[in-house]
Amino acid sequence: MRQVLGAAKRLFGRNKPEDVYERGLKAYERGQHKSAFDLWLAAARDGHVEAQYRIGRLYDLGEGVLRNAVDAVGWYVQAAEQGNRDAQVRLAEMYYYGSGSAKGAIPSDAVLEMLFPNGLKIEQNYEEALRWARAAAEQGAVVAQAMLGYMYASGFGITPDYQEAEIWYRRAAEQGSAPAQLGLGTLLAGGYGGAPDPETAHGWFQKAAEQGNAMAWYYLGSQYMAGLGVEQDSEKAMECYRKSAEAGTAAAQRALGMLYARGLGVPRSIEQAETWLRKAAVQGDAEAMILLGELHSRGDGVQPNLFEAAIWYRGAAELGNRRAQHIIAQMYLNGQGVPKDDLEAARWYERAAGQGDPQAQLRIGAFYAEGRGVDRDYGRALDWFRRAAEQGNPDAGYNIALLHNLGLGVPRSTVDAIDWYRRAAEQGSMLAQFRLGAIYAAGDGVPQDYTEGVKWSLMAAEQGHALAQVNLGRFCMQGLGMAPDYEQAERWLTAAAQQNEAGAMTALGELFGIWRPEKDTERAEYWLNRGADAGDARAKPLLAKLREQQQKTA
Repeated sequence: MRQVLGAAKRLFGRNKPEDVYERGLKAYERGQHKSAFDLWLAAARDGHVEAQYRIGRLYDLGEGVLRNAVDAVGWYVQAAEQGNRDAQVRLAEMYYYGSGSAKGAIPSDAVLEMLFPNGLKIEQNYEEALRWARAAAEQGAVVAQAMLGYMYASGFGITPDYQEAEIWYRRAAEQGSAPAQLGLGTLLAGGYGGAPDPETAHGWFQKAAEQGNAMAWYYLGSQYMAGLGVEQDSEKAMECYRKSAEAGTAAAQRALGMLYARGLGVPRSIEQAETWLRKAAVQGDAEAMILLGELHSRGDGVQPNLFEAAIWYRGAAELGNRRAQHIIAQMYLNGQGVPKDDLEAARWYERAAGQGDPQAQLRIGAFYAEGRGVDRDYGRALDWFRRAAEQGNPDAGYNIALLHNLGLGVPRSTVDAIDWYRRAAEQGSMLAQFRLGAIYAAGDGVPQDYTEGVKWSLMAAEQGHALAQVNLGRFCMQGLGMAPDYEQAERWLTAAAQQNEAGAMTALGELFGIWRPEKDTERAEYWLNRGADAGDARAKPLLAKLREQQQKTA
C-alpha cells in the first residue's frame, strides 16, 4: 500500500504551496483560524512569502494560536527578507514601540516557558525599526514613509535629521497620509531645518484635519489663536479646538478650558473651563492638572478649594511635572489643602530639585542644613546649594558662603566664604551684599575698606535691607568711605526706621543731636526715645548724654 501511495505522490506531485495557501485563506475567511494556521504553516515552511506573513499575523493577533510577539516577529522577518512590504511595516512598528508580554503572562512560570520557548516580548530596537521602515518605505508603503519621517523628526534612538524627515513626510503626505500631513506641517511651522513657514504648514494641517485627524485640528486652533500663518481669530481657534477636544485630544481640551477661563472667543465660564480641563486631566495631561490646581486655589468667583487643588497638583507631580512637585511641596510645608508635613515637603522638593528646579534645590538644601523633614546632612545641603548656585541662584551662593564661614560640611574658610559672598552679591543677593558691605567696613578677613563697604551696602539698601540701610545711613552720617551727606543719612535711616529697625531710630537720634551741624534736640529726643522703647541698648545712654549736654548749655 505504501508503495502505491509513494508512486501516486511521485506521479501527481505534492500540493503546491500556492494551493495550500489559498486553502488556508478560504479557511480563514470562514473563521477557521486553526485550520488556516495549519495550512499556512505548511506553505510557509515551503517558502511561501504571503503564508509566512499570514502566520506572523496569526501570532500577532492570537488567532488560532497563542498570541506571542516573538513568534510573530520570527515569521515576519522571513517574509520581510523576501520583500514582503506588509511584514516590513509591521516589523518596523513592533521594533519601534516594543511588544510586551501577553496580559497575565509571567515569564518565570515553567509552563509558559514551555509554551513560549522563544520568549514572550520584543524589546525596543530603533536600529531594526529604522531598517525595516526604510525597506518598506522604499517599496512605496505610505505608512512606512510616514513612520520614517516621524523617526527622523523625533530622533528617538537615532540622530534627528529634519531634511530626511521632510523628504519622507512629503512623499507620504502627497499620497494622502494624514499623519504625514500633520508631521510635515509641524516641521514647516516650527522651522525645523529652515525658516518657519506657517502659511504652508497651515495648508497641510488643513488637509490632515479634513481627514479627521484630531491633532491637526488642535494645531489649526493654535495657529488661529496666535495668528501664525493666518489672521488671528479667537472664534476660529475655539471652533478648531472644540473639534479636536470632542475627538478626545487632551491638549485641545486643555486649550479649550483655558479659553473658557479667560473668555477668549467665547463667554467666560469657569464651569466650562473646569469641565474641559478635567477631561484633559483624567487623560494624564499634567499641564491641565496644574491649571485645575490653580483654578481651585484661586477660586475665580467660587469658593477656593485647596483640598481639590492639592489633588490635581499631586497628580501632576506624580507624573513627573517639576513645577507641580514644587507647588505640592510648598503646600505640605505650609499645610495648605494637605496636612502640614515636613517629610512630604522634603520628598517633593527633592524630586523637583532632581529635575533641575533651582528654587527646589535651594529649599531641599536648606532642609538638609536644618535637619527639617530629613536627617541633617551639611554635605548634601552643600551639594544642593552648589547645583542651585550653578544655575545662577544668588541665595544658594549666600548659603554656601555661610557654610564656609561656619565650617559646616566644609573646612572653615573666611577666604572661601568671602569669595561666595561676592559671587552671590554680584548675582543680586541682598543678604550677600549686606554681609559683604559689613565685612569690608569691619575689615573682617579683608583689609578695611569703607568705599567697598558703601558700595555693597548701597546695593542691599536699595533692595530694602533694613540693616544695610542703617549701615549706609551711618556711613553717610560719619563720612566713612564718602563725604558726609546728612540728607542721605536721614533718608536711609528713616527708611530702616519705617521697618521698625531699632538701631535706625537710635542713629536718627544721633544724627539730629550729635552729627548734624544744625542740632535738632527735639527730633533727636524723639528718635532716641523710640529707639529705647524698641529695645536698642545704646539709645538710653545717648539720651542721657544728650540731656546732660542740654543742661550744661542752658
